[in-house]
Amino acid sequence: MQVIPILENRKPFTTFYFYTDFIKKVAEFYKKTNNTETIHFNLIQENDFEASFCIYYFDPISIPVFLSLCEQLKSYHGQSLSLYLSNNVGVNQVLEFLYRADFFYLAGNNINPNYPIGKNIFSFDERYLGNFQGNIQRAAHKVRSYSIPEDNLNGIVYSSISDEDKRDEVNEYYTLKVQKQFSDLLFENSNTEKLQSFFVEVLAELITNGVLHSKSNVYALMFLDRYKTKFSISDNGIGLFNSLNDKKDCFYYKKFEFSIEFLKAKNIKLNVDENIKNNLFAIFETLYYSMLKNRKGLFDLMCNVVLRCNGYFRLHNENSQIVISQRMANDLLKLFELRNEVLDIHYKFLFENNDQKYQTDLKNIILKLKEHYKEFVFNTIEKYNNDIKFSSIRFYEVKFKGVHIEVEIPNSN
Repeated sequence: MQVIPILENRKPFTTFYFYTDFIKKVAEFYKKTNNTETIHFNLIQENDFEASFCIYYFDPISIPVFLSLCEQLKSYHGQSLSLYLSNNVGVNQVLEFLYRADFFYLAGNNINPNYPIGKNIFSFDERYLGNFQGNIQRAAHKVRSYSIPEDNLNGIVYSSISDEDKRDEVNEYYTLKVQKQFSDLLFENSNTEKLQSFFVEVLAELITNGVLHSKSNVYALMFLDRYKTKFSISDNGIGLFNSLNDKKDCFYYKKFEFSIEFLKAKNIKLNVDENIKNNLFAIFETLYYSMLKNRKGLFDLMCNVVLRCNGYFRLHNENSQIVISQRMANDLLKLFELRNEVLDIHYKFLFENNDQKYQTDLKNIILKLKEHYKEFVFNTIEKYNNDIKFSSIRFYEVKFKGVHIEVEIPNSN
């Protein structure tokens, strides 16, 4: 029986390690076994004696993507996955963090309503979960799970009210939940404190999108240390392409209009497989649509994180990822200004209710926005073609289903 280790000595389990190394090991397992065996995991690679001299680290914001992957594997096999634990000097601190972050309650078979109800992703020996060092851990540093059934929202989702009203009620529920769960951490970072209400609004929007459109569980974790605030949100749902395909056309957006126009207007040279290229364009199309909406979402999060907080924004879809930082501030600035004009037009319509003016103003501003966004996307792809190593675009060998968002914001500028 082959067992896949999660943690290895002096190899921090970060999201970068997850995308570049860990899921490759998982893919290789299925390739070797021809999909005929159930996968098993060891918490650490080394034995107990060796582990006493080892250093392990599990980056908190990698927990949501790890849970998303393992939940997919559980669904594939139709049963919980074996997770073999160790508790020794080397791994005790990591084990204690995962335990106090509710990882084992959520991933196991817990039925105690005082803790997250278990999703039976893993089966493990609970006798290893003890004899900890007693490290102080913030109550807010927990992994969260959201879903329609788990949050008792079936009554809303399956009611006879309009889709828009359903969405508003679900969003209101998650706004209150996000406020309660993350406000303390947001207030303690000088960058996020001034934008606290914005982050609550957008995180609730992303969770609502996840549970309604991805049709899956959504996992999230926010973590604050002395240097930065980090946030990760992950689902294993239908992905950006299918989510866009489900949208209804309206006067200011038609399905995949940007991708179709952009591909026609520019001779895009990108030396990757066509399917992977399409995954990247689904990211760009999603950000374009996000700029046109009457709700703040992914594009607003990206701009505020980068332009107002000097942080990093990462968005991963299937095999593709974009990483946006201050290096792209000049390209983003004009788009952000135009996005705010779009929001103003949406807000004014709520009070003026002048449909003709609303449509005319919005169509005019979208023409400007589209041209600037084409330039942004073209420049981003050109930078990849000229210097892959330092590009904002990343491609990975192994496809990872769903949508995964990561944010890092320094505690001060």
